[in-house]
Amino acid sequence: MVFDRRFFLAALATIPALAAARADDSAEAVAAVKQLQDGQLEVIQKLGQLSVKQRYDALRPAIGATFDLAAMSKTVFGAGWDALTDAQKAEWAQALGDYIAASYAARLDGFNGKGFERDDKTQTRDGNVVVTTKVILAAGAPMPLDYVVRQTPQGWKIGDILVDGSLSELAQWRRSLRGLGDSGFAASKATLRQRTESFLTP
Repeated sequence: MVFDRRFFLAALATIPALAAARADDSAEAVAAVKQLQDGQLEVIQKLGQLSVKQRYDALRPAIGATFDLAAMSKTVFGAGWDALTDAQKAEWAQALGDYIAASYAARLDGFNGKGFERDDKTQTRDGNVVVTTKVILAAGAPMPLDYVVRQTPQGWKIGDILVDGSLSELAQWRRSLRGLGDSGFAASKATLRQRTESFLTP
């Protein structure tokens, strides 16, 4: 093989650009997590003043802006997702976002967290960026919370959250809603709405 100096120099010149792209990806992934956690922190700071429904109303915009609800919906819905129309997929993703926000709002009862710490150094895993954070508790050791963030046509979005580094929130939602998609679009969406309401009207 003949050494081509021009090719070598051209390839070498791309290294800083690639490194900068990775740095930008990392920054955008961290920004998505920060946006979600900032929204959660506003609710946490006023927890005693808010009803579950008010918490839901405050959390829902940040979840819609930062979660990859389309991909999450495909995972949770299961078989039959590809047979849905684009409009049905969008409706189901909206309903899943409502469900997630309501479950978060309900789970904040008795929450003793004070805030979050984020590590700006990220890891790349299977093409995704993993953002490492911790929940700072009022008592006890901080709880690790890692965010799996992926690039989508709408920007960098959160695809999963790993509690203690390994417990997948997405897997938990899939287990909780297992088989829902088997009943078809209309019935599954109605059931999802009912479960959302059950969180909001304890």
